[in-house]
Amino acid sequence: MENIAFAQQIADINRVNANNAWSVVTLLQNQTERNVRALIEQGNGIAEEGQRLIEEWTNEFKRSRQAIQDVLEESRVSLEQLFSPKTQPAEAGKTRKTK
Repeated sequence: MENIAFAQQIADINRVNANNAWSVVTLLQNQTERNVRALIEQGNGIAEEGQRLIEEWTNEFKRSRQAIQDVLEESRVSLEQLFSPKTQPAEAGKTRKTK
């Protein structure tokens, strides 16, 4: 049982770290998008086609980021189910005596 609890703690730590890292990535991409939009609005040097291309590019980043986040969430759920006490055999909770 101790091994299961230890694995669950590691999974929880990894989940928190992944969430924090993902928040940083999301924040960075959102800030970059705002800066690019401000640059486009203030500058007249980018043609309409270029603006449309940048818009498509940022939308693709958002879709890709969401797809990655979905895969990571599925993996996290699978990992938590793997180490759930409900999925462990009854013998896993018993400790072995060594001589």
